[in-house]
This record gives sequence, structure tokens and C-alpha cells, in this order.
Amino acid sequence: MKSTYLSYDKNKLEMRIPDHWAVLTPCDPPVISGLKEKISESLANPIGTDSLLTIASQRDKSKPAVIVVSDITRPVPNKDFLPYILDVLQSAGYSKSGITILIATGMHVPSTVSQRIELLGADIVGNFRIVDHDAKDPSSVVKLPSSTSSGAVVSINADYYHAGLRILTGFIEPHFMAGFSGGRKSICPGIVDLRTLRNFHGSEIMGSPLSRMGKLKGNPCHRESLEVANMLRPDFIFNVTINSESRITGIFAGDMEEAHERGVRFIRETMTVAVESPFDVVLTSGGGYPLDTTFYQSVKGMVAAGLYVRAGGKIIVASSCRGGIGSDSYRKIMARYDDYKVFLRDISSSDETELDQWEFQLHTRVIGKTGYDNLIVITDGISASELRRCHVTPAEDVTGENDVEVQLRKIVDSLKNSKEKIAVIPRGPYILPVCISQDNY
Repeated sequence: MKSTYLSYDKNKLEMRIPDHWAVLTPCDPPVISGLKEKISESLANPIGTDSLLTIASQRDKSKPAVIVVSDITRPVPNKDFLPYILDVLQSAGYSKSGITILIATGMHVPSTVSQRIELLGADIVGNFRIVDHDAKDPSSVVKLPSSTSSGAVVSINADYYHAGLRILTGFIEPHFMAGFSGGRKSICPGIVDLRTLRNFHGSEIMGSPLSRMGKLKGNPCHRESLEVANMLRPDFIFNVTINSESRITGIFAGDMEEAHERGVRFIRETMTVAVESPFDVVLTSGGGYPLDTTFYQSVKGMVAAGLYVRAGGKIIVASSCRGGIGSDSYRKIMARYDDYKVFLRDISSSDETELDQWEFQLHTRVIGKTGYDNLIVITDGISASELRRCHVTPAEDVTGENDVEVQLRKIVDSLKNSKEKIAVIPRGPYILPVCISQDNY
């Protein structure tokens, strides 16, 4: 027997498993030592562009500098690097009042004061203008003159549009529809309007087999995001990679595409876990806090696990969902359909993209592979009756228990003597899955 765990909220669900079970964990690169010096070096000698100080010094200070940051659903260690970016801007002549920090909410909820402090630190919150992007507010965006190759009309956050200096920050990880996060995604979907978002997440783009984790070439989701970002290209990006403790393992700063590509190569080298053949059963997580706060976000762990499981196999997902299912629109979509195939038929025949339909569309990939009964969720954040409306099977139905640790133990015990091929993915979607002998979906 050996020990492993599943990330769950801010904790770990520990378990003892048979030695022959596979534990799929990516390489955890070493944390950068001398972080202060490495951050300063990356700002002074970035990838593919001039230093941030040089760029910022040449800008008209009557126009604000805007720094785009990820929202609370992403474990970006902003407090480690943001003070250094702010110091450079002030050295270049920007006053504190001339700098705006724009939170790229996409379609997520606005931040609270406590969340802003968690994201940025009390000192930054108390001294700089901080704005949440609001995709639903027409007055907060500006329509751009050109369209994407898919025909999408694009509107972008007004603070970003009117800025004299534009900086993107974030972290790079495998992403279940865009291939990888980071870079261009801070703009689209981060700070565009609802109409642009709906096209980006439309059924045709989401339905492409190339819109998937680890894929950039030919990925229509990546292409759309990049085209939008290039319409009002940032002057500088500061992206990082992180380990399981959200500590920085790599810094990729500079040109939006060159720096991001360098970071993607690093992720491919460190996070790819390849297996020869699929598993019968995969136990995984929603990624832990903050990603597993809602069922909506927990779909990412399911999708990653789906790349490792055989057709007709079983996926068990542990996710806290302490924030519930997700938005009202997402919850209503889930409740409206008893059959996911009817949902897919409806969205493919409609000219309109309903808010949050894209998450269920990605979820249906997994259902199509496992079926409802074999997609099991362990959580104490959502009742069993609510979970059933989310097109999964509650662990309570399988184990007869409502305590998450007991549920997990009973499930593991039921599998210990099985001859099935079983894998555990402790950190859920924080992995780049490759299964050599099968198609992805």
C-alpha cells in the first residue's frame, strides 16, 4: 500500500491505495531561488521586447498604465511580483493615481474587498485604483473597428482601450479548451464584452475536437483569443508558472506571443504525463482552492481525467464546490436538460450562445465517454439532489454516506481488490494528459 491524496478546497483528502495503482503527477519544478532578483532581471531583460522601464519611460503619462490581473478563481501569486512591476512604472514617471489594476473577470462575479486583499495585498489595494471588468455593462467597453476571422465583432474594456501602457499578468497552465492559459487569454475572455465572449465560447468553436487541453496548433479557441488580443496588443506580459503550492517555478515576461510560447514549452516539459493505454477508473480532484470553489470550475478536472479514461470507464471527482453550482444561467441550463444530447442538438441549431452553455458543452464530452452513472462527484458543497441535476452521480448514491472522507474511503475500499486498471490524479486539471493509444474524445 502507498499514500496519496486528492486536493480538496484548502486541504487534502488523504488515502491509502494499492501499490499497483498509478499516481499521475506532473514534475514539480524547483521553486525559483533569489526570486526578487529573477523578477527584476525578467523586467529588465524580457523575451522579445525592450525592458519594461524603457517601454514605460517612453509613454505619455497623461494616459494611465493598466495592469490586467486574473480574478480570484486563479491561484496567481500576484503579491510576489506585482510590487516590482509597480515600482518600475513609478520609476518611469507614473504616479500611483496614474496606474489602474484591472481584474479580468471574464464572466465571473466581481471581487469583494477581502478577495482583492487576498489577490493583491492590502498595500496595493489601499494605494491603487482597482477595477473589476464587467462584460455585461455596455458603457464599460469600446467597440473595435475590425472583426475576427470568424466574423466576431469585438468590444474591449474601456480602461484597457484608453490606456497609454498595457500590461498583462497571469500564469500558464494546461487549459481544457484553449490549450494553455496565460498570454492572450487575459484579454479574451478576460476583458471583453458579453457578445465577444459568446462568440469565443460558441458551440462551433467549443465543439471542435481541436479545442482541447495542450493543443494550440489549429485550435479555434486559441486562434480566436489571439486574434482579439492582437487587435489591441499589450505592450508587455508577465506570466509565471507555479508548483503545487502556488510558488513560482518560471518567469516568462516580455512580448505577448514570444514569452507565452516560451512558457508553454516549459509547461510541456514539466506537466506532461504520458501513459500507454487508458484506465478503467480515474480518481481525480477539482484542483483544490480556489479552482474547486464551484461545480462550474470543477468541470476542468473532469475533462482532464476524461483524456485518461477508456470509453465506458469511470471517473470519480472530489471537489469542494463551497460556492455552489455556479451562475444562475449555468444552473438553469443544467436543470433544463435531462438528456445532454438534446442540449447539444439545441445549441448546434441555435444562432445564439447562451451564457455559460460552453461549460456544459465541455462537460458533455466526459458524459459521452463515461455515461452519467460512471461520472461520480464527491462534495459537501452541493446536495445530492442538486448534483443529480448537474448530470453526475453523487457519491452519496454510491456509498450511502454524506461525509466526503467516508465516501472516498468507501470508494477506494470497493476498488482495492479490483482487477481494473486504476489511476489517481491528485491535483485534477493541473496536468497535461497524453494517452498514446487512444483518441482524446
